[in-house]
Amino acid sequence: MKNRQFELRRRLARQYHRNKHGDLFEQGILVRHDYGDVDPNSPSWWDDVMFILGRVRINVAWRHPRDVYRGMIEDAAMKAVEHLSEKIEGDLFAGAEKSYKKLGRSRKKVLSYTTQSRPGAQEWFDALRVEEERLSATAEFTVAPSFKTELLDWCRFVSIVVPLEVRHAGELRALADLVRRILKGETTLELEFPGYIYGKAQWVADGLAGQPLYLVSHRIAGT
Repeated sequence: MKNRQFELRRRLARQYHRNKHGDLFEQGILVRHDYGDVDPNSPSWWDDVMFILGRVRINVAWRHPRDVYRGMIEDAAMKAVEHLSEKIEGDLFAGAEKSYKKLGRSRKKVLSYTTQSRPGAQEWFDALRVEEERLSATAEFTVAPSFKTELLDWCRFVSIVVPLEVRHAGELRALADLVRRILKGETTLELEFPGYIYGKAQWVADGLAGQPLYLVSHRIAGT
């Protein structure tokens, strides 16, 4: 049964790629983000890219270990102030006003929510920011490289955590090439990053310890 499901999804994924038109692959990859305003010396956090392998689209969701580390801080901070969220009267996002960014002629994306002031909300938010900064300075998490893949009916989806920097299309191609070589069995994470661990020492070296956490976003290419 498992093999039949696998073969069915692979056929569907190949059919999807065969019938899908309009995507512009530049030198073998689909570049979704605009890097024109990205500082070439800045740390990078996450990105995504797509390429074709075996007539199937490979959709790659990449995170730098520092992004996973930051997520651990956020999760721990949320848990630490969870008791304050119970004091917020009503749903925090009820009646929130959405802010949109136009994508093309007919599509738009929600960028943010403007919420109504609710008793207890500011206390929770202030405590969350304080806890995030405290954990940013004191927490000692560890993150190792990881690679997970799943075959869907439209692509092969890859989630990868590796210490690369992706600040322009050239570095994005290097990421795609690494994933391609792993999928083809030409290399492994252990061979590429032997014994690598991202921890507090790396977080400090990146200049992030004790700093406020902030949202990292990308500008969509062509917008």
